[in-house]
Amino acid sequence: MIEIFKLVALFIPGFLTSFLTTPFFIKRLTKRKHTARDMYKRGNPQKPTMGGIVILSGVLASLIFAQLLLPEVLNLLIFYFVIFLFAFFGLVDDLLSIKSNLVKVIFPFFLSLPISLLNFDTTLSLIFTEINLGVWYSLLIAPLYVTVVANLINMHSSYNGLSVGLSLILLCTIGVRSYLTYGYESLFYLLPILSSTLAFFFFNKYPSRIFEGNSGTYMLGAAIGGLLILLNMEIFGIIILIPHIVNFLMYVYLKIRKRKIIKFGKTDREGYLIVPHPMSLKWTLPYYFKMTEKQAIVAMYLLTLLFCLLGLTLM
Repeated sequence: MIEIFKLVALFIPGFLTSFLTTPFFIKRLTKRKHTARDMYKRGNPQKPTMGGIVILSGVLASLIFAQLLLPEVLNLLIFYFVIFLFAFFGLVDDLLSIKSNLVKVIFPFFLSLPISLLNFDTTLSLIFTEINLGVWYSLLIAPLYVTVVANLINMHSSYNGLSVGLSLILLCTIGVRSYLTYGYESLFYLLPILSSTLAFFFFNKYPSRIFEGNSGTYMLGAAIGGLLILLNMEIFGIIILIPHIVNFLMYVYLKIRKRKIIKFGKTDREGYLIVPHPMSLKWTLPYYFKMTEKQAIVAMYLLTLLFCLLGLTLM
């Protein structure tokens, strides 16, 4: 009963802080012209971006309460230090528009290194066996895993609420698997980011009033990757992230074929999507079938949910 009270007490501050401050951030970011065009709406209206700051504020509120509730709060703070670093990197990307893909891999890798302080188990759990990688796991595999996941989450976006909604599905799935495997205590690492993201999603879902920006996608990606490493769920993570991986492979295909990378499509007068090619997962169905943005978003939610259920079933 005490554990449930702690979980609730950890969830509420993050949720309320994020939910109550989002309208303020919407106004301030709009006033300061930190906005981006909503590319699939008529007239491409400007909407505030960098909403990752909102999620971050909720996480901070939860962590303040965590210091009063949890005896092993130090590990929690180390874990979220990595997430804060990714949020900062994403914020820099929002402000400066980093173009180099190499930079987006190298810098996040070094930002992920503090996760090694939490790698008490350096065993890589495969389906039929386990491999103990020792220091190589802590200093190479773990930070590289977090870096890859953060970039996968960042790349699979651009519809209203797509990245945040998919991240919520992934976080909830990790929470279910974590609880079934380790019990209540493992959920303490999940709740700060989950509660804050859930509150933010009310404003970010279709039709979005605020975008999460790179600060949000990199932070959520780091949280998902970090949780999978921390809970020794690397293979499980690969299964639930298959749609994101397929989306990345489509990007690689375009690069190999030296095709121009186009970030956005457009809509016709009736509101149906017009996309340039099917080699981006969010565009695959709209390329072959008439779909609105909302329908395409729901399709992506269902696809990720399918693989999350598959992961829970197989693992």
